[in-house]
Amino acid sequence: MDIKNQIQLKFHGVDFVDVHFTSHKAYRKTSGQKVDVNINPSIFYPQEHKQRFNILMDISVNAESFFKLKLQAIGNFEFNGSIEDKHQQHYINLNAPAIMFPYLRSFISTLTSNVGGPTGTITIPPQFFLGNLKEIDIEEFGQK
Repeated sequence: MDIKNQIQLKFHGVDFVDVHFTSHKAYRKTSGQKVDVNINPSIFYPQEHKQRFNILMDISVNAESFFKLKLQAIGNFEFNGSIEDKHQQHYINLNAPAIMFPYLRSFISTLTSNVGGPTGTITIPPQFFLGNLKEIDIEEFGQK
């Protein structure tokens, strides 16, 4: 029997690096105002560590005239071995954002629950990540 070492994608956590919340008036789900959610993931490859990569997610949650929440989070990932390019891209573009997203979703729910009256608890619906992430360089990574 031939046993192969399984490639593992290690998740080292999420860093919330920028959070902005503004409230103009109290939002109620019964107000009829739709809550818009925009998620923009991108990827950064640190030059000094070839097996590591970071997923940067810019998220905005907005109910026009009521509130606006913008946040940036960085997911820290690493491969524990060599991997074929096509498999690597699958892990990076689909698995990594899917692993990271529940932490963002939970953060948003907890934050909006704790601010109380302005929003009530906002629960972001599950997301599916398809397609290739935009790669950013060190200058863009530092500015985001």
